[in-house]
Amino acid sequence: MSHITTVKTEIRDLDALKSACNECGVVFVEGQTNYQWFGQSVGDYPLPEGITKEQLGKCSHVIRVPGVEYEIGVVKTPNGHWTLAYDFWGPGQGLLEKFGEGCHRLLQLYAVHKTIREARKKGYSVQRQPLKDGSVKLVLLANGGAV
Repeated sequence: MSHITTVKTEIRDLDALKSACNECGVVFVEGQTNYQWFGQSVGDYPLPEGITKEQLGKCSHVIRVPGVEYEIGVVKTPNGHWTLAYDFWGPGQGLLEKFGEGCHRLLQLYAVHKTIREARKKGYSVQRQPLKDGSVKLVLLANGGAV
């Protein structure tokens, strides 16, 4: 069975995504144009918005989770950014275990890395504080004080 889904977050900075992947201990494979999934749509789950049956399994890059058979495709969107697509059924359950539904753990780290990169470009120092609930607090510092 195939159950491909995409993630609603737009990814605009592949370097921030690569940094998030590195922190998570997963592999970003640049230029791999197909991701591992069931291999065919059997029509038991709706296609992701904006993706045709022929586009399933195709991508620009891949995120590979060690020990998980299926992969996450980094798919170029019509507006020139990227989204994540993956099959969460069967062997894809390992992707859900690693990142949660909608890859929210990976996307949280992407947001952290993107924010840090942008803050540093503007001259801020950044303090990163993990919180007990799993979220991350970022404190931006300018001229020696918090912003």
